[in-house]
Amino acid sequence: MDKSTHLKPISLAAIAATSMLSACGGSSSSTDDNNAVAEAFSLDFKAMSGVEEVNCDTMFTGYGSDASYSLGVSDLRFYVSNIKFYDQYDVEIEATLDENEFQYQSEQGFVALIDLTGNSSGTCALETLTGTARTNTEITGTYLDTGVAKVSFDLGLPQAIMKDVIATTSAEDAPSPLNEMYWSWASGYRHFVMNFAIEDTNGESGEGYLHIGSRSCTGDGLLALETQDECDFINTPKVELDNFDPAINMVVVDIESVLADVAFSSTSEGVTTTGVSCHSAPSSVQADCGPIFVNFGISAETGDSLAADNSTVVVE
Repeated sequence: MDKSTHLKPISLAAIAATSMLSACGGSSSSTDDNNAVAEAFSLDFKAMSGVEEVNCDTMFTGYGSDASYSLGVSDLRFYVSNIKFYDQYDVEIEATLDENEFQYQSEQGFVALIDLTGNSSGTCALETLTGTARTNTEITGTYLDTGVAKVSFDLGLPQAIMKDVIATTSAEDAPSPLNEMYWSWASGYRHFVMNFAIEDTNGESGEGYLHIGSRSCTGDGLLALETQDECDFINTPKVELDNFDPAINMVVVDIESVLADVAFSSTSEGVTTTGVSCHSAPSSVQADCGPIFVNFGISAETGDSLAADNSTVVVE
């Protein structure tokens, strides 16, 4: 998709405005020694099902092992952290990220929340699969524009931020956007959430719950990471997108790839049930987690992730 409308012409006024961003973490200088200009950017996100953009009012077809299932997304949210931009020589570009209700900055690091669904229409308004009213499709900041050619990031909340926030605040007092997406306040966070309604060609219906998050983060009666620095299973997908320029390209979550090889039904004692369930448990407990973890490039055995194995996020 051409994002030319996001390009910002450089002028003396723009350079002066960029200098004023230092109060919220922006660069205090408009140029570096090589005369690269400090420029505002937006890293834009959306979700796609095939050639269709995901929304709350459409049922998307062709899912399941026999392609006989349709789904309607009701909640699609995820954290993004450890963002880095690179030029054509694979040299990291200096960047500063804004701070706002969707972007949190602390000594422990940066994290943003992307929320692609509201809760007022279609499948997003179903009482059984509720999301949140507010939405956010971008991450903003400034960088020295030396020609971006690649971006990398993690889909998840950094372990250090999780440890600090859970230890020092309550769920009610946690700063936005850290006041949502946790398993329970004492046990840790979910990194990626996608809930959806399901229908098959026979009129049977079900529900899908896909929650990727860190597990084994605490002991009985303890807060998450109270006695350790990392969860035993971090389960944070990594993303690396080549040939990517934020002024032109968008980050796309491909939900067909997210749910590739998921059966969408199971049979027990002769009874077939329609549904998808993965709460980051071992695949021996939740069978749907097996292919979903593979799709995200996460090792079910260790909780480690490789960007090269993640097929769920692509460039448009």
